[in-house]
Order: sequence, then C-alpha cells, then structure tokens
Amino acid sequence: MASEKPSLVLLDAVKAQASKLRETKNALDARQKELDALRAELDTRSAALESQAARLKAERGEFAQEKEQVVAARSSMDKDIAGMRMERDKASSEERRVQDWARTLNDREKGIKDREDQVKRLEHDLTDHLKESERKIQALVEREELSAQRERALADTIDRLTVMERGMADRDRKLAKREEELIRLQNERLNALEAREREMLKISEEMYARQKESAVQHDSFVDLQTTLKEELISLASEREKLAVKEKSLLEAEKYITAALEASGIEIPMETESNNPPPPLAPEIRPPRPPAAQAPPPAPPMEPMRDEIFEEESSEAKPRVSRADALERMTKALETAKRVRDTGRNVSEIRKVLKQARAAFEGGDYETATRLASDILRDLEAVPLPR
Repeated sequence: MASEKPSLVLLDAVKAQASKLRETKNALDARQKELDALRAELDTRSAALESQAARLKAERGEFAQEKEQVVAARSSMDKDIAGMRMERDKASSEERRVQDWARTLNDREKGIKDREDQVKRLEHDLTDHLKESERKIQALVEREELSAQRERALADTIDRLTVMERGMADRDRKLAKREEELIRLQNERLNALEAREREMLKISEEMYARQKESAVQHDSFVDLQTTLKEELISLASEREKLAVKEKSLLEAEKYITAALEASGIEIPMETESNNPPPPLAPEIRPPRPPAAQAPPPAPPMEPMRDEIFEEESSEAKPRVSRADALERMTKALETAKRVRDTGRNVSEIRKVLKQARAAFEGGDYETATRLASDILRDLEAVPLPR
C-alpha cells in the first residue's frame, strides 16, 4: 500500500508536469506566433525605415542645395545692403539738394501766383473779346445762311423760269397747231354752211308747201268746231235729264234713311248738302275768225276730249246703275224688317247692310247690289209666317 501511494503521487506529479509542459508548450507556441507577427511587423517597419532613410537622403540633398542657395542669397543680401548704404548716402545728399530746390520752388510759386493773377485778368479780357468775336461769328454765320437760302431760292426761281420757258415754247407750238386746226375747221365750216344754206332753201320750199296744207287743215278745223258746238248743246240737254234723275235718287235715299231709322238700324246717310252739285254746263264760245296769214304747220290733231263730260258719262253709264243698287238695298231692308218682326236676330244682317251702304256711298254700286242680293238670298231661305 505504501508503494502504491508514492506511485500515485508521482503520477500526479508527472501529470502535473506534463500539463505544465503542455501549458508551457502552448505558451511557447503562442509566443512563437507573436514573435512571427513581430518579425513581420519588424520587416514592414524596416522596409518603411529604409524608405524613410531614402527620403531623408533625398531631403538632405535638397537641404544642401537650399543651403547653398541661402548662402548665395546671403551674399547677394550683403551686396544689396552695401548698395543700400550707398543709396542712403546718395539720398541724404539728394535731400539736401531737394531742400535747396524747395526753397527755390517757393520763390518760384510766389512769382507764379503773381503771374496767375495777371493771367486771370488777361483771361477775363480774353473771354470778353471771345464773346464779342463769337457774336460776330454767329452774325456772319446767319448772314451766310441767309445768303445760301437766297441762292437756293434764286436757283429754284431759275429752274422754274427754265420750266416756264419750256412750257411757253410748248404752248407756242400747240397754239401754232391749233391755229392750223382752226383754219382747217373754218374752211370746213364754210363748206358746211354753204351746204346748209342749200338745205335751208329746200326746207323753205317744203315749209311753204306745208303752210298751204295747214290752211286747208284750218278750214277743216273750223268745220269740226261747229260740229262740236252742236254736240255740246245735246250734252247739256242730257245733263239736265241726269239732274232730274239725281233728284229722284235723293228722294229715294231719304226714304231709305227714314225706313232704317224706323227699323232701328243706325246707318249714317248722306244729306243733300254732302252731295256734289251738278257740274255747270261749259260756256259755248263762238269760233275764232280765221287769221289773215297762214299759221305755221301744226302737229297732227288729236280728238278733243272734255273731262267733265267723260266723268258724267262714266257716272251715267256704270255697269250697275245707282237706281238699281238703291232699289235692291230697299228690298233687302224691307225683308230684314219682316224677319226682325218674327223675332230672329238680325245683327249680322245689319253689319252686311252697313257694308253695302258704305260701298253705295263710295260709288261701288256693284258690291252694294251684290251684298243686298246676298241678304235677300239668305232671308228668302227662311220661311216667313203669313
């Protein structure tokens, strides 16, 4: 049992040493790795240092060059400083000279001021002289402009005169041509006048023959006047007959108005005063005695017409006479009275009667008779009580 215990302790110690060795080995491996990493870093750093050393060498060369340049610049600066000192000496001497010049300049300025005063005075005098000279120059310029305008006007007048001379020459030529034309026209007119005189002789002979014919026509005209007198006398007698007929018609109109008033149909009728008076018979004048000398040839005679007789004939002979129209209207009025007495409404018949009366007063006898016949036709169709 005692031998087993130390073996266990040894085993434990061996195990512990083995574990330590392992740990140390692991630590060594890790350290080796760290060393490798450090070597790599050192290699990189050595490469960087080598590059920096090369840069430093280059910079040293540049610095040496710059140093040489600085030395050269210092030498040039020393030279410049020596030159500046020389220039300072020169400037001090020049300052002295300038002071002397300033004194002389002050003296000169005083003289210049005096001269400036004199110059100002002279300038005032010169400005006055210049103004006067400018005025004179302006007057001369205006005179030159006026003279130029006059020259232009003279040139225009000369041009106009030349144009007028040309026009006068043209007019003289035209007048000469017109004189020639007038002479020719005078000759032509003389020939035409001779021809007209011959024609006038022929016309006078023809007029003499026409005067003879007009004398014969005058005799026939006197015969016509006698026949017209006889016709006028016959027309006067017919007019008297027509006046008698008109009186009878007026009496019939009065009868119609009285009948209309009695029947209650109000129709305005004409009074005797509104009727136009019968036209007066024309005065029968004796025929004029024939003139001693033969009158000039008269135009062809138109048949004489008397407007008064034409109006009377048209009134006396219409298509439908006034008496017939009046008779037709009285019949229509009497039949309307009978129908009214039976109790029938005759308002429309009154309107038609008014229209017929208006047409009768206007001289349209045909429409008056037509309306009256229409009333009779309508009323005859109605059976009247016996």
